[in-house]
Formats: sequence, structure tokens, C-alpha cells
Amino acid sequence: MEVYLDCGGGISGDMTLAALAHLGVDFGPLTAALEKAGVPCELEVREEVRAAGPGRCVDVRWRHEGQPLRHPADIAAIFNAVELPAAVRQRALSVLDALTLAEAHAHQIAPEKVHFHEVGAVDTLVDILGVCYGLAQLGARRITASSLPWFSGSIDCAHGRIPLPAPATAWLLRDKPVYATDAREELITPTGAALLHALTDEFTGAPSGTLRAMGTGYGSRPAASGLRVWLLEAAPQADHGRGGRELVSQLETHIDHLTGEELGQALTALADMPEVLDVLWLPGTGKKNRPSGLLRVLCLVGDEDAVSRAVVRHTHTLGLRCQRMERLVLPRRAVTVRVAGRDMPAKLYVVEGRGYVRPEADALGRAAHADGLGAPALRLAADTENSSEF
Repeated sequence: MEVYLDCGGGISGDMTLAALAHLGVDFGPLTAALEKAGVPCELEVREEVRAAGPGRCVDVRWRHEGQPLRHPADIAAIFNAVELPAAVRQRALSVLDALTLAEAHAHQIAPEKVHFHEVGAVDTLVDILGVCYGLAQLGARRITASSLPWFSGSIDCAHGRIPLPAPATAWLLRDKPVYATDAREELITPTGAALLHALTDEFTGAPSGTLRAMGTGYGSRPAASGLRVWLLEAAPQADHGRGGRELVSQLETHIDHLTGEELGQALTALADMPEVLDVLWLPGTGKKNRPSGLLRVLCLVGDEDAVSRAVVRHTHTLGLRCQRMERLVLPRRAVTVRVAGRDMPAKLYVVEGRGYVRPEADALGRAAHADGLGAPALRLAADTENSSEF
């Protein structure tokens, strides 16, 4: 399963926890494990309906007076003591480490001097561990996220009036994709930024796969929007040895602004990318009778972001259309074929139960060049007895 974090309404620890609860995660075993490890707390999950639709809110309640666990080392000790899968613990420790380093940078102190005083450390502990536990319960093997909303304002906190994003959040948002928003509140908290920093495999414009469920988590502030967490099944990818169906992305753009040399270089660069399945150029006539053409690039859905960036880089197009579609893949396997007295790599594929052999074009081209021939001469000389069935 893949989890996609739609952060348009912001992200915090409690929002993420609430969204996972809305997706059906039962946190009872987690609180039982925490109590056994010496942290007696409760998670109160309640229904919430706001402008963004139905969702959940989560409150963490500590059953003792005060919250003595305030330093990162105290929280890490609990993470190491609680009886949960090692993968959950490792994720939680990586989030805690990211948050600790961010706070240390913001206050210009050593990491071991960080003190979680603005919010109870139990809240921080449960938010981090709960999110990692919830992701494991959902079977999340991959975590992706949207671009992040950015608001340049300020808020009052225990340190006085500070700019937004908060210093720790700003440190964690380095190298993350952001966009401007007119919100007038803190949308991304340091804990939310630490979760993104430590857990996200990729930031992407849209989820990839088949949408199965969505959970919405609202924070303590009365914001109309919340964090939406999508649960997806990975896009199918065919076993090319057996054939089948898989989801691919078709990227298209009209080109009328490149020179012939620039267009040729773009086509070559894209075709050389291992992520690109195919490149097609269709010449034509565009607006105002200008010479134009259609560039079409095919790739697997998981490679859509990388290939999209490459198309923009090599063409400077100002608009790129993306369409996802299913394609049928015929069974094929790598074989060796005898052509004009030499062995060459080839593909053996099946159509209606009969096998056919097609020499690899690059190998034919190299051999033809060496023999001073055109590629068709060698292709037509291929021994048809090499054809066989699977």
C-alpha cells in the first residue's frame, strides 16, 4: 500500500494521528504498550465535521500530574522500551532525531540540550510513535506527499513573536517543494515537518495508484481544512515475461518554439532515459499556421515526476499534459539470435500462441555499421528458424 499526504490544509502530529484514526487505525494496542513501558496515557478520538468534510480529532491525555518526559533522550528511551515492531521503532526514532536537530538549530544549542516545553513531551511522543504505528497498521510500504503551503506571517509563542514558518519548521522544509498561500495561521508545525522530513519517500503533485480510502485529520485550531491522507494500491505493473496489463503515464506537449537542432537534442536526451518507455514526435501545423508538432513521451506511473521534469528541462515547454492509461504487455523474454553469422541479443515474444524473434535494434545498428551495410540488410538476413514458441 501507498499513503499519500495531501498537505494543502497543513500538517501536524495530531492532524496526522487523527487522519490515520479516520482511516480505521485502532490505537488501543499502542496505548497498552505505552502503559506497559511506563507512559500511562489515553488517546481520545472524536468525530469532527468541518468545511472539508467529516474527519477526526485526537487528544492525548496523560494520566499523571505533570509531564516529566521532556528531553529527546527521555522520549528515545521510551521508543526503545515499548513493545512494537522494530520497523515502527526505527521510523519513530528517525522522526524524533529530525525534530531534535531542527529545534537545536533553531535555538542554537546542542541536541542533547533540547527541551520540549511548548507542548507536553507526551504529546510529542504519542504523535510521533502513533503515526509510525498507524502507518504500519495500514501496511504503508511507500509514503508520498503533496507540495507544502507556505505563509510568511508571525505568531506568538513561549519565546515571543516568531516568524512563520517557525524556525524549526523552516529548517526542516529545506529542499521541500512549497507554494504560496494566503492562510493566516501556522499550517505546518515542527512535528508535522519532522514527519514529512523523515518519512516521505517522494513529494509529488498527485497520488499514484488506485484510491481505496481517505482519512481527514483536524488539529486543535478551528481551521476549516485538515490533513487528508489517501490510502492507495500501487499501480499495477506487468510481469513482462508473462505479459499482462499495467498503468502508464502519457505526457504530451505541443512544440513550436525550438530549433531543429534543439528538438533533435531533446528527443535524443529523452529517449536515452531509462525511465522513458517511448518517445514520439508528430509534426504538424499549429495556431496561426505556425509549423508545430506533438511530443509524446511514455513512462511508468512511478517515473512520471522524473520524466515530466526531464521534458520541461529539455524543451522549456510552458505546459505539459499528463494522462494515465492502461496498456497491454505481450509476454517476451531475452534470447540470442543468429544474424549474418553472428549472435545478437533479441526479444522473443508471443502473438496468438506463436513465438517471434526480433533482434535488438541497437545491436543490428552496430553490426551493420561494422559491415558497411544498412540495418535493414542485416534484419532481413536474420535466420527465421530462430523463431520459436515459449
